Amino acid sequence: MWLRVDGEAAGFCEFNDVGQPAVELVHFGLVPVFQRWRLGPLLLERALRAAWSHQPERLWLHTDTYDHPAAQSVYGRAGFKAYEQRMETFPD
Repeated sequence: MWLRVDGEAAGFCEFNDVGQPAVELVHFGLVPVFQRWRLGPLLLERALRAAWSHQPERLWLHTDTYDHPAAQSVYGRAGFKAYEQRMETFPD
């Protein structure tokens, strides 16, 4: 799902496994120039509504330290709750 402002791409949201019992939100973000417009909650709400319309049992996402600092609070207000936290390290 794309969010456009005056025809210009402002953000996007992508899900895996729509129509299956477990749907994953795999990509969500705003183009940097639009991040201060507070469009994230609007995009997320519309995308989640579309995903839930397929009646999955669960809708989940994975976050990490590369997410925007406001992402956790936006996800929380959208109804997401932490399921698990873990520290992962990867070789350089």
